[in-house]
Amino acid sequence: MKITFHYVRHGETLFNVLGRMQGWCDSPLTERGIRQAEMAHDSLLSVPLNRAFSSTSERCVDTADIILKDRNVPLITTKGLKEVNFGIWEGEKVSLLMPQLIKHRETEDYKDVQGESKDEVYQRIRTSFNDIIHACNDGDNALIVSHGAFFLMMTEELFHISKSDLINAITREKNLKGNPIANGYVADFVYENGNYRFTYFKGIHDLTSLYPKQ
Repeated sequence: MKITFHYVRHGETLFNVLGRMQGWCDSPLTERGIRQAEMAHDSLLSVPLNRAFSSTSERCVDTADIILKDRNVPLITTKGLKEVNFGIWEGEKVSLLMPQLIKHRETEDYKDVQGESKDEVYQRIRTSFNDIIHACNDGDNALIVSHGAFFLMMTEELFHISKSDLINAITREKNLKGNPIANGYVADFVYENGNYRFTYFKGIHDLTSLYPKQ
């Protein structure tokens, strides 16, 4: 069974602009965020999408609706694709949480601030993609609209590529600051025979650099 996925991070939001923590809490797309969703729509015009899955967060649903306009593709929303839960830090100014936030971003664990643990997010990722795979047919092209931190942890859990290796691969080719997973169209990847592999990644030209040498 082979399924091709097209991953889009939601467009820029008000909380992105204000520098506030945004996991399970939500804020609307900005005008720039709407344009980013429209650009994702245009980038995927030639792709014969026949499945679409989104986080239940409004910022993702709105992004997905823009991408799917003029297409007869039903959108399935699932809490399993939601961003990491940052607990009591939700909505707080990022600048006020340093250096605690740096430590938590390294461990990817927010349980001690009443958010999700790393293992809980990994389990959610596995369950969500197992459900998505079972909802698809061989040869499908599926849209996924989700989040930035979720994408980094998904890459670790499903692709077995560490966050540091992924970020290093991006920064080798492009001097990026801030979140390396940009708002908008991020990557294409294939699920085949139980394995996941990137076929396109914005900002990385040499995809072989992501994988261990055989």
